[in-house]
Amino acid sequence: MFKKSSFSKDISRKIEKAMSYLTNPRVREVIERRFGLLSGKSETLEAIGKDHGITRERVRQLEENGLKILKSEKVLPLFEAAFNFLQDLFSEHGHIIGEDYLYHTITGSAEYNALKGQVYLTLTLGEPFKRIVKDEKFHTHWVSHTSAKEKAQKIVDFLIDYFEKSNKVAHESEVMDLLSKKHSNFPTKMFSVVLQIAKDVDKNIFGEIGLTYWPEISPQGVKDRAYLMLKKAGEPKHFTIITELINKNFPDRPAYTQTVHNELIKDPRFVLVGRGTYALKEWGYETGTVEDVIHKILAGNKKPLSRKEIIDSVLSKRQVRPNTIALNLHRSSKIKKLEDGRYVLV
Repeated sequence: MFKKSSFSKDISRKIEKAMSYLTNPRVREVIERRFGLLSGKSETLEAIGKDHGITRERVRQLEENGLKILKSEKVLPLFEAAFNFLQDLFSEHGHIIGEDYLYHTITGSAEYNALKGQVYLTLTLGEPFKRIVKDEKFHTHWVSHTSAKEKAQKIVDFLIDYFEKSNKVAHESEVMDLLSKKHSNFPTKMFSVVLQIAKDVDKNIFGEIGLTYWPEISPQGVKDRAYLMLKKAGEPKHFTIITELINKNFPDRPAYTQTVHNELIKDPRFVLVGRGTYALKEWGYETGTVEDVIHKILAGNKKPLSRKEIIDSVLSKRQVRPNTIALNLHRSSKIKKLEDGRYVLV
Protein backbone atom coordinates (compact mmCIF):
# COMPACT_ATOMS: atom_id res chain seq x y z
CA MET A 1 0.00 0.00 0.00
CA PHE A 2 1.26 3.45 -0.89
CA LYS A 3 1.64 6.14 1.71
CA LYS A 4 1.00 9.71 0.64
CA SER A 5 4.59 10.73 1.35
CA SER A 6 5.97 8.12 -1.07
CA PHE A 7 3.14 8.19 -3.59
CA SER A 8 4.81 10.68 -5.94
CA LYS A 9 8.04 8.67 -6.24
CA ASP A 10 6.27 5.34 -6.61
CA ILE A 11 3.71 6.50 -9.15
CA SER A 12 6.37 8.19 -11.27
CA ARG A 13 8.28 4.93 -11.53
CA LYS A 14 5.11 2.99 -12.31
CA ILE A 15 4.08 5.45 -15.02
CA GLU A 16 7.51 5.30 -16.66
CA LYS A 17 7.45 1.52 -16.59
CA ALA A 18 3.94 1.44 -18.08
CA MET A 19 4.83 3.95 -20.80
CA SER A 20 7.67 1.70 -21.96
CA TYR A 21 5.00 -0.66 -23.31
CA LEU A 22 3.96 2.04 -25.78
CA THR A 23 6.48 1.18 -28.49
CA ASN A 24 4.87 3.45 -31.09
CA PRO A 25 6.50 6.89 -30.57
CA ARG A 26 3.45 8.80 -31.79
CA VAL A 27 1.09 6.88 -29.50
CA ARG A 28 3.39 7.57 -26.57
CA GLU A 29 3.55 11.26 -27.39
CA VAL A 30 -0.22 11.51 -27.66
CA ILE A 31 -0.67 9.92 -24.22
CA GLU A 32 2.02 12.17 -22.71
CA ARG A 33 0.43 15.32 -24.09
CA ARG A 34 -3.21 14.38 -23.57
CA PHE A 35 -2.60 13.68 -19.86
CA GLY A 36 0.15 16.23 -19.27
CA LEU A 37 2.67 13.65 -18.07
CA LEU A 38 5.58 16.04 -18.54
CA SER A 39 4.05 19.39 -17.61
CA GLY A 40 0.77 18.67 -15.85
CA LYS A 41 -1.16 20.46 -18.62
CA SER A 42 -3.53 18.37 -20.69
CA GLU A 43 -3.48 19.31 -24.39
CA THR A 44 -6.45 19.20 -26.76
CA LEU A 45 -6.92 16.81 -29.65
CA GLU A 46 -6.85 19.79 -32.02
CA ALA A 47 -3.51 21.09 -30.74
CA ILE A 48 -1.81 17.72 -31.04
CA GLY A 49 -3.35 17.02 -34.44
CA LYS A 50 -2.24 20.38 -35.78
CA ASP A 51 1.37 19.66 -34.82
CA HIS A 52 1.32 16.38 -36.75
CA GLY A 53 -0.96 17.40 -39.60
CA ILE A 54 -3.62 14.85 -38.67
CA THR A 55 -7.29 15.12 -37.71
CA ARG A 56 -8.53 15.27 -34.13
CA GLU A 57 -10.30 11.96 -34.78
CA ARG A 58 -6.98 10.33 -35.67
CA VAL A 59 -5.46 11.70 -32.45
CA ARG A 60 -8.39 10.24 -30.55
CA GLN A 61 -7.74 6.85 -32.14
CA LEU A 62 -4.07 7.00 -31.15
CA GLU A 63 -5.10 7.89 -27.59
CA GLU A 64 -7.54 4.97 -27.45
CA ASN A 65 -4.86 2.60 -28.75
CA GLY A 66 -2.47 3.77 -26.05
CA LEU A 67 -5.03 3.44 -23.27
CA LYS A 68 -5.94 -0.04 -24.48
CA ILE A 69 -2.32 -1.12 -24.05
CA LEU A 70 -2.01 0.55 -20.63
CA LYS A 71 -5.20 -1.18 -19.45
CA SER A 72 -4.00 -4.60 -20.62
CA GLU A 73 -3.36 -7.47 -18.19
CA LYS A 74 0.39 -7.11 -18.56
CA VAL A 75 0.46 -3.41 -17.59
CA LEU A 76 -2.48 -2.65 -15.30
CA PRO A 77 -1.20 -4.73 -12.30
CA LEU A 78 1.61 -2.18 -11.96
CA PHE A 79 -0.94 0.24 -10.53
CA GLU A 80 -2.63 -2.04 -8.01
CA ALA A 81 -1.12 -0.32 -4.96
CA ALA A 82 -1.86 3.10 -6.44
CA PHE A 83 -5.47 2.14 -7.05
CA ASN A 84 -5.80 0.96 -3.45
CA PHE A 85 -4.36 4.24 -2.19
CA LEU A 86 -6.80 6.23 -4.30
CA GLN A 87 -9.72 4.03 -3.27
CA ASP A 88 -8.99 4.74 0.39
CA LEU A 89 -8.72 8.46 -0.34
CA PHE A 90 -12.06 8.49 -2.16
CA SER A 91 -13.68 6.43 0.58
CA GLU A 92 -12.67 9.04 3.17
CA HIS A 93 -14.46 11.68 1.10
CA GLY A 94 -17.65 9.77 0.40
CA HIS A 95 -16.41 8.48 -2.98
CA ILE A 96 -16.48 11.96 -4.55
CA ILE A 97 -13.69 14.56 -4.80
CA GLY A 98 -13.41 17.86 -6.66
CA GLU A 99 -10.73 17.72 -9.33
CA ASP A 100 -8.66 20.70 -8.13
CA TYR A 101 -8.81 19.54 -4.52
CA LEU A 102 -7.90 16.00 -5.55
CA TYR A 103 -4.76 17.03 -7.41
CA HIS A 104 -3.76 19.49 -4.70
CA THR A 105 -4.21 16.88 -1.97
CA ILE A 106 -2.01 14.35 -3.72
CA THR A 107 0.62 16.62 -5.26
CA GLY A 108 0.73 19.21 -2.47
CA SER A 109 0.62 22.02 -5.03
CA ALA A 110 -1.98 24.01 -6.91
CA GLU A 111 0.47 24.59 -9.76
CA TYR A 112 0.79 22.48 -12.89
CA ASN A 113 3.37 19.72 -12.47
CA ALA A 114 4.22 16.31 -13.89
CA LEU A 115 2.75 14.49 -10.88
CA LYS A 116 -0.64 16.04 -11.62
CA GLY A 117 -0.56 14.51 -15.09
CA GLN A 118 0.55 11.16 -13.70
CA VAL A 119 -2.34 11.13 -11.23
CA TYR A 120 -4.74 12.02 -14.06
CA LEU A 121 -3.56 9.05 -16.12
CA THR A 122 -3.67 6.70 -13.14
CA LEU A 123 -7.25 7.67 -12.36
CA THR A 124 -8.21 7.21 -16.00
CA LEU A 125 -6.76 3.69 -16.00
CA GLY A 126 -8.51 2.72 -12.75
CA GLU A 127 -11.82 0.98 -13.35
CA PRO A 128 -13.89 2.52 -10.48
CA PHE A 129 -12.78 6.11 -11.06
CA LYS A 130 -14.87 8.32 -13.29
CA ARG A 131 -14.27 11.96 -14.23
CA ILE A 132 -17.41 14.07 -14.45
CA VAL A 133 -16.91 17.32 -16.32
CA LYS A 134 -18.66 20.37 -14.87
CA ASP A 135 -22.42 20.48 -15.45
CA GLU A 136 -25.29 22.69 -14.28
CA LYS A 137 -24.99 21.58 -10.65
CA PHE A 138 -21.32 20.79 -10.01
CA HIS A 139 -17.83 21.79 -11.02
CA THR A 140 -15.55 19.08 -12.47
CA HIS A 141 -15.07 16.20 -10.04
CA TRP A 142 -14.23 12.50 -9.77
CA VAL A 143 -16.30 9.68 -8.28
CA SER A 144 -15.42 6.13 -7.33
CA HIS A 145 -18.98 4.94 -6.69
CA THR A 146 -22.18 5.50 -8.66
CA SER A 147 -24.16 6.59 -5.59
CA ALA A 148 -21.79 9.44 -4.69
CA LYS A 149 -23.32 11.97 -7.09
CA GLU A 150 -26.82 11.29 -5.77
CA LYS A 151 -25.68 11.78 -2.17
CA ALA A 152 -23.90 15.00 -3.10
CA GLN A 153 -27.11 16.30 -4.68
CA LYS A 154 -29.05 15.54 -1.48
CA ILE A 155 -26.57 17.65 0.47
CA VAL A 156 -26.91 20.53 -1.99
CA ASP A 157 -30.72 20.33 -1.99
CA PHE A 158 -30.74 20.48 1.81
CA LEU A 159 -28.45 23.53 1.83
CA ILE A 160 -30.47 25.37 -0.82
CA ASP A 161 -33.65 24.82 1.18
CA TYR A 162 -31.93 25.92 4.40
CA PHE A 163 -30.53 29.13 2.93
CA GLU A 164 -33.75 30.03 1.13
CA LYS A 165 -35.61 29.79 4.45
CA SER A 166 -33.00 31.53 6.62
CA ASN A 167 -32.16 34.12 3.93
CA LYS A 168 -28.76 34.80 5.49
CA VAL A 169 -25.19 33.59 5.17
CA ALA A 170 -23.67 31.18 7.68
CA HIS A 171 -20.10 30.52 8.71
CA GLU A 172 -18.58 27.29 7.39
CA SER A 173 -18.45 25.75 10.87
CA GLU A 174 -22.21 26.30 11.26
CA VAL A 175 -22.91 24.65 7.93
CA MET A 176 -20.70 21.68 8.78
CA ASP A 177 -22.59 21.21 12.06
CA LEU A 178 -25.92 21.34 10.24
CA LEU A 179 -24.82 18.76 7.70
CA SER A 180 -23.36 16.48 10.35
CA LYS A 181 -26.74 16.39 12.08
CA LYS A 182 -28.78 16.01 8.90
CA HIS A 183 -26.53 13.42 7.23
CA SER A 184 -24.80 11.73 10.15
CA ASN A 185 -24.14 8.62 8.04
CA PHE A 186 -22.05 10.59 5.52
CA PRO A 187 -18.31 11.12 6.12
CA THR A 188 -17.50 14.66 7.27
CA LYS A 189 -14.96 15.19 4.47
CA MET A 190 -17.75 14.66 1.96
CA PHE A 191 -19.42 17.87 3.17
CA SER A 192 -16.27 19.85 2.43
CA VAL A 193 -16.09 18.31 -1.03
CA VAL A 194 -19.68 19.21 -1.85
CA LEU A 195 -19.19 22.79 -0.67
CA GLN A 196 -16.23 23.05 -3.05
CA ILE A 197 -17.86 21.61 -6.15
CA ALA A 198 -21.50 22.76 -5.81
CA LYS A 199 -22.44 25.60 -8.15
CA ASP A 200 -25.56 26.75 -6.29
CA VAL A 201 -23.77 27.17 -2.96
CA ASP A 202 -20.53 29.06 -2.50
CA LYS A 203 -18.23 30.74 0.04
CA ASN A 204 -17.28 34.41 0.09
CA ILE A 205 -13.92 35.98 0.97
CA PHE A 206 -14.85 36.03 4.67
CA GLY A 207 -15.51 32.29 4.84
CA GLU A 208 -19.28 32.73 4.92
CA ILE A 209 -21.46 30.33 2.95
CA GLY A 210 -24.71 31.03 1.15
CA LEU A 211 -26.45 30.84 -2.21
CA THR A 212 -24.19 31.70 -5.12
CA TYR A 213 -26.42 34.43 -6.54
CA TRP A 214 -26.47 36.37 -3.28
CA PRO A 215 -24.43 39.62 -3.42
CA GLU A 216 -22.83 38.70 -0.07
CA ILE A 217 -21.41 35.58 -1.72
CA SER A 218 -20.69 36.58 -5.32
CA PRO A 219 -20.61 40.39 -5.61
CA GLN A 220 -20.87 41.23 -9.30
CA GLY A 221 -19.92 44.90 -9.31
CA VAL A 222 -18.94 47.91 -7.21
CA LYS A 223 -22.37 48.27 -5.59
CA ASP A 224 -22.46 44.60 -4.53
CA ARG A 225 -18.92 44.82 -3.19
CA ALA A 226 -19.83 47.96 -1.27
CA TYR A 227 -22.83 46.12 0.15
CA LEU A 228 -20.65 43.22 1.26
CA MET A 229 -18.08 45.55 2.87
CA LEU A 230 -20.75 47.46 4.81
CA LYS A 231 -22.52 44.31 5.90
CA LYS A 232 -19.25 42.85 7.16
CA ALA A 233 -18.35 46.10 8.95
CA GLY A 234 -21.72 46.13 10.69
CA GLU A 235 -21.81 49.92 11.00
CA PRO A 236 -22.07 53.02 8.78
CA LYS A 237 -18.93 54.02 6.89
CA HIS A 238 -17.86 57.04 4.85
CA PHE A 239 -17.77 56.32 1.12
CA THR A 240 -13.99 56.84 1.02
CA ILE A 241 -13.56 54.15 3.70
CA ILE A 242 -15.90 51.84 1.79
CA THR A 243 -13.74 52.33 -1.30
CA GLU A 244 -10.60 51.45 0.66
CA LEU A 245 -12.24 48.29 2.00
CA ILE A 246 -13.31 47.23 -1.48
CA ASN A 247 -9.79 47.66 -2.88
CA LYS A 248 -8.25 45.85 0.08
CA ASN A 249 -10.50 42.81 -0.24
CA PHE A 250 -10.94 42.81 -4.04
CA PRO A 251 -7.57 43.85 -5.50
CA ASP A 252 -8.37 42.26 -8.86
CA ARG A 253 -10.36 45.26 -10.08
CA PRO A 254 -9.68 48.68 -8.49
CA ALA A 255 -12.68 50.72 -7.38
CA TYR A 256 -12.66 54.51 -7.63
CA THR A 257 -14.01 56.80 -4.93
CA GLN A 258 -16.39 58.72 -7.15
CA THR A 259 -17.72 55.54 -8.74
CA VAL A 260 -18.42 54.04 -5.32
CA HIS A 261 -20.14 57.26 -4.19
CA ASN A 262 -22.35 57.32 -7.29
CA GLU A 263 -23.42 53.70 -6.77
CA LEU A 264 -24.20 54.33 -3.09
CA ILE A 265 -26.42 57.26 -4.05
CA LYS A 266 -28.37 55.29 -6.68
CA ASP A 267 -28.79 51.94 -4.91
CA PRO A 268 -31.83 51.75 -2.55
CA ARG A 269 -29.97 49.31 -0.30
CA PHE A 270 -27.89 52.21 1.02
CA VAL A 271 -29.01 55.16 3.13
CA LEU A 272 -27.09 58.40 3.57
CA VAL A 273 -26.91 58.89 7.35
CA GLY A 274 -24.35 61.67 7.55
CA ARG A 275 -22.03 63.72 5.38
CA GLY A 276 -20.74 61.11 2.94
CA THR A 277 -21.53 58.32 5.42
CA TYR A 278 -23.75 55.43 4.38
CA ALA A 279 -25.58 52.62 6.16
CA LEU A 280 -27.64 49.68 4.98
CA LYS A 281 -31.39 50.18 4.82
CA GLU A 282 -31.87 46.67 6.22
CA TRP A 283 -30.34 47.89 9.49
CA GLY A 284 -33.43 50.03 10.06
CA TYR A 285 -32.13 53.26 8.58
CA GLU A 286 -34.61 55.26 6.52
CA THR A 287 -34.19 57.68 3.65
CA GLY A 288 -35.10 61.38 3.94
CA THR A 289 -33.90 64.55 5.62
CA VAL A 290 -33.40 64.97 9.36
CA GLU A 291 -36.77 66.71 9.49
CA ASP A 292 -38.38 63.74 7.71
CA VAL A 293 -36.86 61.39 10.28
CA ILE A 294 -38.20 63.49 13.16
CA HIS A 295 -41.67 63.44 11.62
CA LYS A 296 -41.59 59.65 11.30
CA ILE A 297 -40.42 59.27 14.89
CA LEU A 298 -43.21 61.48 16.25
CA ALA A 299 -45.80 59.84 14.00
CA GLY A 300 -44.75 56.44 15.25
CA ASN A 301 -45.23 57.30 18.91
CA LYS A 302 -48.63 57.58 20.59
CA LYS A 303 -47.44 60.18 23.11
CA PRO A 304 -45.42 63.41 22.88
CA LEU A 305 -41.65 63.06 23.11
CA SER A 306 -39.10 65.14 24.92
CA ARG A 307 -36.26 66.87 23.12
CA LYS A 308 -33.78 64.29 24.46
CA GLU A 309 -35.95 61.35 23.37
CA ILE A 310 -36.20 62.79 19.87
CA ILE A 311 -32.47 63.52 19.62
CA ASP A 312 -31.52 60.04 20.86
CA SER A 313 -33.94 58.43 18.41
CA VAL A 314 -32.66 60.46 15.45
CA LEU A 315 -29.02 59.73 16.36
CA SER A 316 -29.81 56.01 16.13
CA LYS A 317 -30.75 56.60 12.50
CA ARG A 318 -28.49 59.46 11.41
CA GLN A 319 -24.94 60.54 12.08
CA VAL A 320 -25.57 64.24 12.63
CA ARG A 321 -24.91 66.78 15.37
CA PRO A 322 -27.51 67.14 18.12
CA ASN A 323 -27.71 70.87 17.32
CA THR A 324 -28.80 69.99 13.76
CA ILE A 325 -31.67 67.94 15.18
CA ALA A 326 -32.65 70.71 17.58
CA LEU A 327 -32.65 73.24 14.74
CA ASN A 328 -35.00 71.08 12.67
CA LEU A 329 -37.30 70.71 15.69
CA HIS A 330 -37.70 74.45 16.04
CA ARG A 331 -38.04 75.38 12.38
CA SER A 332 -40.50 72.68 11.27
CA SER A 333 -44.00 73.98 10.70
CA LYS A 334 -45.39 70.47 11.28
CA ILE A 335 -44.05 70.15 14.82
CA LYS A 336 -45.53 71.81 17.91
CA LYS A 337 -43.85 72.29 21.27
CA LEU A 338 -46.18 71.73 24.23
CA GLU A 339 -46.14 73.67 27.50
CA ASP A 340 -44.33 70.81 29.25
CA GLY A 341 -41.50 71.01 26.70
CA ARG A 342 -42.43 67.89 24.77
CA TYR A 343 -43.13 67.76 21.03
CA VAL A 344 -45.97 66.47 18.86
CA LEU A 345 -46.95 66.61 15.20
CA VAL A 346 -49.40 69.31 14.32
